Amino acid sequence: MHRFWETVRSLEGRCVIWIAACFSLTSAGYLSWLYHMAGSLSPVRTDVFSMVVGYLFQAGGALMGVHLLRRQPASEHRNLYLLALVGFFLTVVPSFLVQALPLVLAFGFLMNFVCGIIAAFYLAVPAILPEGNRAKVFGFGYGLSTLLIWLLSLPAGGRLLAGRGAAIVLFILSLAAAIVGVQVFERMGPADPPEKGRKKMTPESLYLVGFTVFLFSLVKNLGFSFPTSDLMNGVSLELSRLFYATGLIFAGILSDRNRRYGAICTFAALAIPFVMLAVQNEPLPRVFCWGLDYLFFGFFSVFRVVLFMDIAGNEGNIALAPLGLILGRLGDAAGTAFCIGLAEYRLILIGLTLVLFMMATFFFFRLVHAIYEPEKEVERSEREIFEDFAMQHDLSAREKEVLRLLLAERSNAEIAGTLFVSESTIKYHVHNLLQKTGTKSRQDLIRKYNVMLFPRLGEA
Repeated sequence: MHRFWETVRSLEGRCVIWIAACFSLTSAGYLSWLYHMAGSLSPVRTDVFSMVVGYLFQAGGALMGVHLLRRQPASEHRNLYLLALVGFFLTVVPSFLVQALPLVLAFGFLMNFVCGIIAAFYLAVPAILPEGNRAKVFGFGYGLSTLLIWLLSLPAGGRLLAGRGAAIVLFILSLAAAIVGVQVFERMGPADPPEKGRKKMTPESLYLVGFTVFLFSLVKNLGFSFPTSDLMNGVSLELSRLFYATGLIFAGILSDRNRRYGAICTFAALAIPFVMLAVQNEPLPRVFCWGLDYLFFGFFSVFRVVLFMDIAGNEGNIALAPLGLILGRLGDAAGTAFCIGLAEYRLILIGLTLVLFMMATFFFFRLVHAIYEPEKEVERSEREIFEDFAMQHDLSAREKEVLRLLLAERSNAEIAGTLFVSESTIKYHVHNLLQKTGTKSRQDLIRKYNVMLFPRLGEA
């Protein structure tokens, strides 16, 4: 139990809770607006306004978040985030309380825009975390949020509360997102320096990654776009999204174990649009299609977000992290638009899906060659050297954590803040590290490790 609470109190644990609180807030607001809008519009028009126009506004908001992250000093990020939360609450409540359709749409689009700004902040911060934890933090955060939304729907019979009840829930979620977010910003330190030997991302590679993410999201939505008509016929969106939570958590764990395997599983999930097109006219429960599509949607979400988190961490520029969501949302909107527009032209839709799938395949294998293959050897080599060094000197798990931060030239106070222990405890661990490694100072320890990492240093 003590270890569990220690994990929760770590920066990674707090980021999970923060992402869960933010995504619960924005999801609850979006769904309340969607249900309110569906009462006045046809299912097709509801889909167009929510999953095409709404997604475009989310992408625009996230782009504004990127601009704020780049132009404003880090000391202002917390205040901008809190201002975005206030803006979200002020736009989301009218979006499902007003009755005039133009106002419903106007407030709803503004709500989606601010939702994108909030997402930019909670996607950028995890880029400072160790690479082996980012996918789990994102996957578990979104997964917990999806579970919470389902739990909130139970009192109303499987659908989120409406009216004043929804406003109260959103107010509580806003407070939670504000409190946890402030804690995360206060505990943020500088990003770890890029691993030695890792190549910087060239503009050509960045364009390749971005276009591949866009194509993946576009193809994924061509086969099935979560039609509102199903919600009107008894499908519970909140319940079916539990499959999304499963996919997110599994994809997060797998991707942190091996980025390449996570990417390959995401590529394999591109077969889902063809499965959906094949069973479209079969007498299958619609909830089956929702569950299956949401399950694999978890892989797409983790892939496109974590891919850009890694780029942001490697480049030392957290403002790059939200680009995965931006390009993904643009692809989601385009895929949904094609799916709706070509619904009556089945053969054309299948042909378009096939052509785009082949394009996605071509660019995916170029991406794997450009990013994962050269990176794999460097990452594995440094990790193995670190583990060998720790094994040679019989370091404990906690001493290894301290050593990683010490190698990043963090002070005792910074290490204590990151690990949520006292500074005297860190001094004790550093003393043990020096004794076990036979070194006399921190600089001597770093030098000894670097000689093992780069043998030529020992010859100089």
